[in-house]
Amino acid sequence: MSDPNWNDGFYYDGPFPSLGMKNARSIATVSYRSGREWETRFGRRKINKSKDASNPCFSADFMIEGYLDHQGESFCLKYDPNSMLYISKAMDLFDLGEGYNTLDEGMSRIKCPVLIMGVQSDLLFPVQQQRELDEVLKDSGNHSVTYYELPSIFGHDTFLLDVNAVAAAIKGHLETDLTFVAKKKSR
Repeated sequence: MSDPNWNDGFYYDGPFPSLGMKNARSIATVSYRSGREWETRFGRRKINKSKDASNPCFSADFMIEGYLDHQGESFCLKYDPNSMLYISKAMDLFDLGEGYNTLDEGMSRIKCPVLIMGVQSDLLFPVQQQRELDEVLKDSGNHSVTYYELPSIFGHDTFLLDVNAVAAAIKGHLETDLTFVAKKKSR
């Protein structure tokens, strides 16, 4: 929103706010992954440039800078800034406890089978929050809650990058829950 081309969201007839989108995506990308992955993947490796060390410039020196720059650039070609703001606002406003005295009371309405998946290196949704969600649902009377924790180094992007582990958890949950539903119906 600090990009001068954003124009309070009315940019469709003018220049696209690509600088703001690029910077936002570059910053966000850092939080989608874990420090351990960044270190393993890039470390302090530099972009191979033959430049005079006595004449520093402020362009990208490190491989990770080049990667983040590329992520920001490519994101601008795929997404609209207003759509990202609406998604972010929807996430901010979502509250299962709204209209109830407590979050626990609001969540007590959830009786269907639930899979909660946490990733140990996720900075956006830390596993402690996922464990608390598991506990609140079980304490509120839902006995069909499965908590699965992945040890992946890919942080929040694990669902995109460790597809086999994520798929195995979902498959196991669906198979268990289908058996549970079938047993319930046969009674």
